[in-house]
Amino acid sequence: MAKNIRDIAKSAGVSVTTVSKVINNKPYVSPKTRARVEQIIRDEQFIPNHTARGLVKGKSKTIGMFLTTGLTHPFFSKVLVGLENALKNTGFDLLYLVQIDWNPEYSLVQHCMSRNVEGVLIFGFQKNDLNFEEIIQSDIPTIFIDLDFIGPHAGYVTSENIESIKTAVQYLYKLHHHKIAFVNGHLDSYVGKQRFEGYRRAIQELGLLYFPEYISFGDFTKESGYTAMTAFLQLKDRPTAVVCSSDMIALGVMEAAVEAGLSIPQDLSVIGFDDIEISQHTQPALTTIQQDFLTLGDQSILLLNDMINMPNSPPPALIVPTKFIIRNSCAICSQVVND
Repeated sequence: MAKNIRDIAKSAGVSVTTVSKVINNKPYVSPKTRARVEQIIRDEQFIPNHTARGLVKGKSKTIGMFLTTGLTHPFFSKVLVGLENALKNTGFDLLYLVQIDWNPEYSLVQHCMSRNVEGVLIFGFQKNDLNFEEIIQSDIPTIFIDLDFIGPHAGYVTSENIESIKTAVQYLYKLHHHKIAFVNGHLDSYVGKQRFEGYRRAIQELGLLYFPEYISFGDFTKESGYTAMTAFLQLKDRPTAVVCSSDMIALGVMEAAVEAGLSIPQDLSVIGFDDIEISQHTQPALTTIQQDFLTLGDQSILLLNDMINMPNSPPPALIVPTKFIIRNSCAICSQVVND
């Protein structure tokens, strides 16, 4: 029995590339050679992962999903639930393609071809993590989650980020806050840039002063929020409110503030982003921007399914609405504002 594609190539007297083309139903292989390779594959009972059904039916009914490692943030697990729910209605299996050591030379296209997937989801990456151009320009149907890439067969799904942050800043302004800080995640991430743009526009439209020292960039973790708030506390004129790019950041901001003797929301108002479960149980409960995790996951699968079944359809660019959830972590500013 053949153990790998090289064994098949040796038995057929062809190159590994030719065998790969046969397995993945690619052109430029003569009918005679294709028939010989397929016969050897059957005789050797060679099954390269989910390719068996592909050899019989021409389709693998498998979707690949590239994930970064360390997906411990609750956001990812919530979206995965939506993905898995939608899969039940498509007939596709989901093949997790987790790669630990990413490098610029890594080929997403070759990985997809070797696994014979019909489409691919890419989730949890920053724009510069890999060279995505190859797969964007390929004929492999691809959906990016929270990356705004568009190609002939590539589209994306994301939440409404700019208007969501604007809503948060406007809400604080109505509570008479004029010194509003912003703690962001990675600025090189798509959502990081979008949320910062929302903050910048809101400050400008409301006619508030822009204080660079009120801006902090890090990641989307609690530790990042704690570090940012610790720095804000050292300022002579500290902010009276903080908008955060994730609930986890907000938890860190609140912890640092309370440790410093501040009361929330009397001394400091805080707003998060995500509405993960713990945000309802903080003391006080966290006002936040609720992402529709299930719809993000669900629509990613359904749109990819459409792209696979209707290859000439235009690539999607879906922005999922959010909801502003008011709880108890914000209050009217206690400081006198001099306009």
